[in-house]
Amino acid sequence: MKAINSMTDIQALSRIKPNPAIKNGTIKENPKNSFGETMKGFLTAVNQDQHAAAQKVQEIITGQSQNLAEAMMALEESRLSFQLMLEIRNKLVESYQEISRMQI
Repeated sequence: MKAINSMTDIQALSRIKPNPAIKNGTIKENPKNSFGETMKGFLTAVNQDQHAAAQKVQEIITGQSQNLAEAMMALEESRLSFQLMLEIRNKLVESYQEISRMQI
């Protein structure tokens, strides 16, 4: 496991907000949120990560920022969130196909 050894890493960790739906290691379901709303929120978060990473890269290219590590961290975070979104999509498509093959 990588050790936290820079102020940037510590500041990045301090921005992480706890998820109120998770308490004592268990996830509480919120009956107010439908599956569609949950997916919409996730897609919005992935989109925001992509835009934030693009902004960081733009700042590096234009010389507004010299913090390459922060830009790379934003790019990696956006890549991982996008991969997770694709895997969720693949599982949903696979589930739909499985259900459509069921005999009635």
